[in-house]
Amino acid sequence: MVSCARSRSAYIAAAFVAAASVLATPTFAACTQDRAIYTDRDDAYTLTFKRAPEDRPVMTSNEFSIEMNDSDLKLDGVVMWNEAAARPNGIVMFKCPSGDVTGEELKACTVWQGVIYALTEGADADLLPKADEPAAQALLLPNFSSAMSDFNFKLDKPIETFPWEVFRFKECVPEQ
Repeated sequence: MVSCARSRSAYIAAAFVAAASVLATPTFAACTQDRAIYTDRDDAYTLTFKRAPEDRPVMTSNEFSIEMNDSDLKLDGVVMWNEAAARPNGIVMFKCPSGDVTGEELKACTVWQGVIYALTEGADADLLPKADEPAAQALLLPNFSSAMSDFNFKLDKPIETFPWEVFRFKECVPEQ
C-alpha cells in the first residue's frame, strides 16, 4: 500500500514538473517568423523580425534588425530566397544609403551575408521559415561574429562585445 502511494506521489510530482517546464518554454510555435524576437547567449544583442513591406521584391521574405542592447548600434537585415538553390540568404547591413545604390555602395555597408539556418531542439539545422510560417526555435548565422569584428563601423567608441552566432527565441511581437 505504501509503495502504491509513493508511486502515485512520484507520478503526480513528475507530471507537475513536466507541466511547469512546458509552461516555461517560449511559445515559438504559436508565433510566425515575421513577429519573432531572438537574443544571443549573453543577452547582449536582440534580433527582431518584422513583416516585409508589400512594395518589396517578391524574393524578399523577411526583414529584421539586430540591435546591441544598451547602445545605439542597430543593423538592418533582409532575407531573400535564392530561387536556384532555394536557400534563405541573409544580408546584414549598417547605415546603407537609401534609394538606388550601386554594387560598391552596397558592398561597403554589408556587414555579413550568408544562409540563415533554423535550429531545432534536436540540434538539426533547417532553413529559416518564411514570414508567415511558425517561428524557428533558434537561428544560426554562420561566421556572423567574426564578420562583425572585421567590419569597420567607424564609431567613436569601438565595439567590445560581439554577438554569438546562435540566437534563441525570446518572445513574439503581438499581432496588431
